[in-house]
Amino acid sequence: MSSILSTSSHPWFAQRLLDWYPRHRRDLPWRNTRDPYAIWLSEVILQQTRVKQGLPYYLDFITSYPTVQDLAAAPQDEVLRHWQGLGYYSRARNMHHTAQQVAGEYNGQFPGSYTELLKLRGVGQYTAAAIASFAYDEKVAVLDGNVFRVLARVFGVTQDIAAPASRRTFQQLADTLIPADQPAEFNQAIMEFGAIQCTPAKPDCLFCPLQTECYAFQHGMVQELPIKSKAKAARTRYFHYLVLRHNDTLYMRKRGPKDIWEGLYDFALQETDSAELPAAFIVDTVEGLGGNVATNQVEEPTTAMRHILSHQKVEARFHHIWLSEPLTPEAAVAAGLVAYSAHEIERLPKPIIISNFVSNIRF
Repeated sequence: MSSILSTSSHPWFAQRLLDWYPRHRRDLPWRNTRDPYAIWLSEVILQQTRVKQGLPYYLDFITSYPTVQDLAAAPQDEVLRHWQGLGYYSRARNMHHTAQQVAGEYNGQFPGSYTELLKLRGVGQYTAAAIASFAYDEKVAVLDGNVFRVLARVFGVTQDIAAPASRRTFQQLADTLIPADQPAEFNQAIMEFGAIQCTPAKPDCLFCPLQTECYAFQHGMVQELPIKSKAKAARTRYFHYLVLRHNDTLYMRKRGPKDIWEGLYDFALQETDSAELPAAFIVDTVEGLGGNVATNQVEEPTTAMRHILSHQKVEARFHHIWLSEPLTPEAAVAAGLVAYSAHEIERLPKPIIISNFVSNIRF
């Protein structure tokens, strides 16, 4: 760690960022409000999501649910449908629960301090700091990936940012830098600086206002900082979806608790250790679900569709299986399957890999 951290305060840092920010800031809708609901909504959506991807979702949510009470009252299936394609669906479920918590326990008013905000489900230190500073001007520094990178490079912090113990070091540093009279502007400035100036791969060091004091630039360590240990290699899972069809309906199921896609809809699933699934096994599985395969309507499985998650890779094949007759109500219930029309399927929340597949089905 560089010796620059031994100094208790660096007023030049905040001043240069605050001079830089008005000239470079992007005009984003959540920056033009003090409404804690709108700010919270934007922060939840932008977790692990780029602004370009998240902006349409934010506009959709704030239009569909103008208040936290509107979001709280919405059915979870509907909320998940609006979230479809953003990934990390636990964010959407936590968001919906938090909206209900605010509407029910706090009379529709978000808590007014960092400490109280931390009591909300799914609201961690970063989100609480963002809401507290942006909505209430509380002097609490935000710490996200952009801020980690800027601080590590400028002040030469060589601790692994993936290590939980490092957060205290970075938080203490950030807390010494934030000015008491402009906490919201400073937090916005440092995050924006990391997003468009001090970027991960190709930072614009030539025109950087912090260049002369930047430890990484002065020591040729821009590409080395921040230090982050590599995550474990993602494992591959082989999903074989049995797309049971009868006339103009498809059988789908809702995924259960403690699942990466909890609350979303997909098809009967066989997960195996192989990219191939024998035809005889498929027939036996369908019969085990109470169905009879229409042997005069046989289709080849789709080519593999790949979907990369944060900690695993999914390789999915879809096997179109026409049934000679509908599943009996008892068999459908036992298998957790329900027959849906094309219109009904469109309204169901689905993992993006399922949504992409369904969009190409001819009914």
